[in-house]
Amino acid sequence: MKSAPAFLAKLPDSVLTALAARWVERTYQHHELIIAHGDSGCDVFFLLEGDARVTLFSHDGREIAYRDVEPGEIFGELAGIDGKVRSASVVALGQARTARLPVAAFRDIVNNHPAFAWALLEHMSVQLRRMTDRVYEFSTLVVRQRLIHELLRLTAESTLVFGRASLDPAPTHIELAAKISTHREAVSREMSSLAKRGLIEKRDGRLIFHDLPALQALAEQDE
Repeated sequence: MKSAPAFLAKLPDSVLTALAARWVERTYQHHELIIAHGDSGCDVFFLLEGDARVTLFSHDGREIAYRDVEPGEIFGELAGIDGKVRSASVVALGQARTARLPVAAFRDIVNNHPAFAWALLEHMSVQLRRMTDRVYEFSTLVVRQRLIHELLRLTAESTLVFGRASLDPAPTHIELAAKISTHREAVSREMSSLAKRGLIEKRDGRLIFHDLPALQALAEQDE
């Protein structure tokens, strides 16, 4: 299954030229903070190369990952729209190159380039639907079901061969726990259970899925 084109890929050359004329590029290193939760800045960012993660930390230090940002995507747009403090932090995953667009330039481009404004609406719609799905999962599903749904999302762009897929590199249990709002120990326990059922296998740094339909069926079973 192919994902939708990245934000910048949807824009015509005229808009890309207008953006490039007003943004400032910078490279961040692994785990370097790009945006800090609670910061008052309202500039908008685009990820040009690498990966980043939108995240928060609970009072007990547990990471809660909202989404991963891929090349070509926009982030930090909420503060650019409403002028309020940052609602989450964004950190680089590995080396990442970003473009920072001053908030005044962002609002000017929204007002004067309909193609950009429409792409922004589509982006916000995707994020809202995604958060709606997550709220439903956190409110109604147990850890095992949330974990399987997250694993299935991660395999969405994999090439399937007879119901099998793989993730390379395999996500860590800490990363998975952050994405489904639980602890590493709970993820480790459920991953072990799935491996014993023969549904997944970790091999040579990869996570191999032996039977995606069976995994989907297990996610839909009641406790």
